[in-house]
Amino acid sequence: MKKTFLAAALLFLALNIPGRDLNAAGPGSMGGKKTNEERLENFVFVQLKYSGGNWDPNPSAWDCFYPFLTGITNIHPEKMKRAVELNNMDVFEHPFLIITGDSEFTPFSAPEQEKLKRFFDGGGICFIDDAGGTLRSGFDRSIRRELKKLFPVQEFAKISPEHALFFAFHLTPAVAGTRVAAGYLEGIEYNNQTTVIYSHNDLLGALVTDRFGTPVKKCAPGGEVQRGEARKLMVNILMYGLTGTYKLDAIHREQIINRLKIKKAPDVKE
Repeated sequence: MKKTFLAAALLFLALNIPGRDLNAAGPGSMGGKKTNEERLENFVFVQLKYSGGNWDPNPSAWDCFYPFLTGITNIHPEKMKRAVELNNMDVFEHPFLIITGDSEFTPFSAPEQEKLKRFFDGGGICFIDDAGGTLRSGFDRSIRRELKKLFPVQEFAKISPEHALFFAFHLTPAVAGTRVAAGYLEGIEYNNQTTVIYSHNDLLGALVTDRFGTPVKKCAPGGEVQRGEARKLMVNILMYGLTGTYKLDAIHREQIINRLKIKKAPDVKE
């Protein structure tokens, strides 16, 4: 690995991400400025409710994930998830949006397309999860169709394992869910940030447990180790979506720097 990786890591540790102004007005800003801490304090798990298909295939995923997330991070979210539709202005109150499903869905209307595009134009980030856990599914066809209308020039591309997302809290979690249909995440780059993050692996399904804490869906082929990686990845996705960078308190900052030196320093060339 060349020294560009370490330089990029230190750049993110300095909270300096070119082209992304985390304090700029946009989704979730309500016209004012918010610090990273305020974003973590005010987080709401917001999911898009759309017509046709199945917009909520893992309805209890957030309830199950909430204790895990709040137990290991400084994110203090609302306990209840919130469903938003594109026929009102609610989507603009939040900087992070989840879209999931397991089947084809009805195309967005022109006004709905316009609102979703404005969400992205304002700096919003969207996580997409194909709950079918397969490639080239009906949901996949629908979501690609809709995003192509919004981003006619930009294309989905594999997100590099050196992307800040994979260091946003846990170091380099594996890409997994209840399935490993793809060993990578896809993304769309827009306005100098990864605006769309796309998992094909039913990531949210790996978070679902019954009332006793027993997982509901089996994770194949990697079992509970795979489930653990899925949980870590979800934490990283949320952290990246809210701050665009590492979790930066004094303890984690020192640990991250030390672990980066251990893993990457031998390959750094002056």
